[in-house]
Amino acid sequence: MSNINTRETLLMRIRSRQDDFSWEEFTSAYERYIYLVVRGMNVGHHDAEDLVQSVMLAIWQKIPEFEYQPSRSKFRTWLCRITRNKVVDYIRSATSESRKVDGVVNDEVSLPEIEQLAEREWKAHITDVAWQNIQSEFNESTLKCFELMQNDGNAKEVAAKLEISESSVYVFFKRVKDRFIKEVRRLDVEWS
Repeated sequence: MSNINTRETLLMRIRSRQDDFSWEEFTSAYERYIYLVVRGMNVGHHDAEDLVQSVMLAIWQKIPEFEYQPSRSKFRTWLCRITRNKVVDYIRSATSESRKVDGVVNDEVSLPEIEQLAEREWKAHITDVAWQNIQSEFNESTLKCFELMQNDGNAKEVAAKLEISESSVYVFFKRVKDRFIKEVRRLDVEWS
């Protein structure tokens, strides 16, 4: 399981800028997500990597003044605004056609579009992280059972493949599914 503390606590720790470990935790939690959002804006891989670093630097610079108000908006809304602005700035500063980003021209990417993209990428991101976090809690055959049920959905065939009883297939599947859902919810609450 991830050792990342609640996002509010993590935000308070990185605001002080005296805790490198907290910045590493923050980076671990959000860097891939930011990359996915940038790539979703039709930015190539190498440029996206550069832009992620630019976004992370902007976050580092702006986080001391950031006032988290969960009743008004989610933290990742702020992240998406910074990300969108950095991508738009990049597109504006691209002087040659070879550096222009296909499909995106200046301000054509609206904030609502970015927020929709960001929401899709957020769900994919926390799902991936949740899956990584729970894998160590189950043995290989239980995980294989879950994956096969996700793909096939046929307990009888899965039982035959794994040489276990059909009732065991259902039990293993439910255990992993319940734990997976719990971890996704935890991450969504803590990291949003």
